[in-house]
Parts: sequence; C-alpha cells; structure tokens
Amino acid sequence: MSVRATERLIGDLVVVTALPGSPQMVVKAINEETKIITTAWFSDCKSYQEGTFPASALDRSEPKKAPSAGKATGRKKK
Repeated sequence: MSVRATERLIGDLVVVTALPGSPQMVVKAINEETKIITTAWFSDCKSYQEGTFPASALDRSEPKKAPSAGKATGRKKK
C-alpha cells in the first residue's frame, strides 16, 4: 500500500516497496501536485543520500528496534 503525498508525512520513515533491501528513509519534502516525495538516508558506507520517488512507490516503515541487552530472570540480587 503506497503512502499519501501530504505534508503530515514529513519526518516519517518510508521504504521503497519494490526493493526487498530498501533502506529506511526519512521524508524531507513533498510536492502534492506531482505526488513526488524527497527522502534522505545513510547508505551502508555511512554517506548521506537523497532521492525523489513517486508516492505510489513508497510504503511506511516501522523504526528498527535495538537488540535487547538481556533477559530478565525475575530473581532479586542480594
């Protein structure tokens, strides 16, 4: 399901639907007339990237969760 090209989308995380390994990108700007969305992300080599995509090519993404530090055992330490 594609995203809507509205101003409320700015700052949200999106991915390219057709790319299985798409990076999570932050929406920077939207052209509501042409439904083109400008995004920014960091590549694998840690360089800043920008790109423009049609709204129909993007989907919302959930932020990646950090791995948990450890499992709680429920025991109290003395």
